[in-house]
Amino acid sequence: MEALRARSYAKWRLASLVGIHVLFIAHFIHWKLKGRTLAPLEFNEVLYTIHQGIVTAGFILMALVMVATLVFGRFFCSWGCHILALQDAAGWLMDKLRIKRQPIRSRTLIWIPIGVMFYLFIWPQILQLSQGGGTEAMHTVAAGGSRWSSFMTDDLWRNLPPPGVAVLTFFICGFLIVYLLGSRGFCFQACPYGALFGIADQFAPGRIVLAKDCSQCGLCTKACTSDILVHRELAMHGMVTNPRCLKDLDCITVCPENAVQYGFRKPPLFRKGHPMGAYGGRFGFSLGEDLFMLGSFAIGMFVYRGLYDAVPFLLAVALALCTSYLLVLGARLVRLGSLQVRGMVLKIDRRLRPAGLGFAGVVLMLMLLVIHSAYVQYHTQVGRRLFTHIAEGTRDAVSIDRAIGHYTSALNVGLLKPTDREQELAGLYLMRGDKSGAAHLLTGIVADHPEHIEARYRLGVIAQERGDVPQAMVQWQAALEEGQMRTGGHDHELLLRCAVELGAAHEAAGQYKKALGAYQLGSEQLPEEAELFVRSGAVESRLGMDDRAIEHYEAALRMGQNTAMVHNNLGALYMRNGDNERAFLHFQRLAEVVPNDARVHRSLAVLNSRLGRAVQAREELLLAVRLDPSDQRSAMALASLNGAAVANEQPRP
Repeated sequence: MEALRARSYAKWRLASLVGIHVLFIAHFIHWKLKGRTLAPLEFNEVLYTIHQGIVTAGFILMALVMVATLVFGRFFCSWGCHILALQDAAGWLMDKLRIKRQPIRSRTLIWIPIGVMFYLFIWPQILQLSQGGGTEAMHTVAAGGSRWSSFMTDDLWRNLPPPGVAVLTFFICGFLIVYLLGSRGFCFQACPYGALFGIADQFAPGRIVLAKDCSQCGLCTKACTSDILVHRELAMHGMVTNPRCLKDLDCITVCPENAVQYGFRKPPLFRKGHPMGAYGGRFGFSLGEDLFMLGSFAIGMFVYRGLYDAVPFLLAVALALCTSYLLVLGARLVRLGSLQVRGMVLKIDRRLRPAGLGFAGVVLMLMLLVIHSAYVQYHTQVGRRLFTHIAEGTRDAVSIDRAIGHYTSALNVGLLKPTDREQELAGLYLMRGDKSGAAHLLTGIVADHPEHIEARYRLGVIAQERGDVPQAMVQWQAALEEGQMRTGGHDHELLLRCAVELGAAHEAAGQYKKALGAYQLGSEQLPEEAELFVRSGAVESRLGMDDRAIEHYEAALRMGQNTAMVHNNLGALYMRNGDNERAFLHFQRLAEVVPNDARVHRSLAVLNSRLGRAVQAREELLLAVRLDPSDQRSAMALASLNGAAVANEQPRP
């Protein structure tokens, strides 16, 4: 019976975790097939709510999980988190391969998740309030109004790392961190969301409880993969109070006496003395080692976060944790006469064993990587800070030269060359007047990334300024054909400028059909950009394609392009095609926008005359003459109209 119960709990949890990943895959497939799908149900979407006030699907998921945690305890991590599933899978595989692993017990690193949580969720609000601003008002983003949408999106990958970075994240946060820091090491030493759920858990009545007396056999503690002294907590408090408890129910399934159950009790936070649960054993590091690890972690965060524009925040946390632990082991290797780690003998009697030599090599390479990356990060961050000041208006030659120097140092030494940093360096060269240097960098970007819109656009501008209009047109055409808009960038505006500049260049050369093709290609990429419809209409009118021109002008009006030019051109087209009623309406709207233009009132007079409204036609002509006494056409038309009126008033013989 007990064995059956054990298998049942494990299978249910496995089914839940597998189901989560099946939904991930289905979500991705739906996006690929339909082009638009539900926004990512990821907790990192909450950051957009924190910083911008946008109510995202991820924020709603987080809110629901928090409410559930306040009632049932910290269960989501073990039943619904894909990172924990990865860690459990890594632990299972290591057990099968007989790879030893054990949790580390540090008095400082256990506070990292809370520190990261504070930095992500609370510090932005404090910073904004200190700068005189208030918290962002909660709001939604209308679908179609932005590439950002609260609940539906055409860019599922908008807040997710590239596939290569995702694979690295899974390896580091799954296998490596489990091997170095123990089972669920990422959850307890890195995850800010886990820290938040751990705090909420202290308010929750849902607990692992002691249903009856037990023999303190310790099987529940042995089964716990969260490194909790379950039997001790049950004996002391009658329930598990440790916030690391993930409610995966393994301790229940192994109890031979059926004494451990899930139930509801008074939450730990409201119990006398607020019991927090035993850590799971004595600390594994001296105070000096703990402080050294904390300092190494801080350095690691500076080094890894955003390194080469590729390392996301949580991956940086995991890398910094692994680095700090390995550096402590490296220090032990130097300091101690004998050292054994994970069953491997590294050093005996002050002599390094082969495994020790290999480990020393790993630590040395790690130290060199950290030093090298710190150099790159320093020059990158200083360069970016200077670039921001320059972009805000501080364009003195000294600042530009300093920024160029820092960017050049980072790019020349770096293992990777971030495209955005190369782009910014090219912009600095242009500010300094060095078009050749900018063109060289931009050409390199295009060679590696043919779809890069900004590089293509700027290469076109440089070519145009040099008088090489054909080359400029080549770059703008390629941007329209190959360009891919990036979330969070200004590629939309740049793509529009490519279409406009390309079309204008063709028009200047008298190539009106090619100009029309450029505007239409831009409209395919930017279907909601009214300016392209207006320009298409103007070219089509020139080519005698009146019906198409009218269609595009009307579309521009529906998009909000309620300008004088649109009404004038539409009115002229309708007038040319004999649709006097529609023409009159547009010229009437035009007169509201530019009431003092004599030509508009002359056109209204002509239309009134065609529609048999002679009195109104005479009034419009009088107004036209009054606005522009030199308007001979209006004066002659008025005279003709007055002559006709006099003739009509003479008695017939």
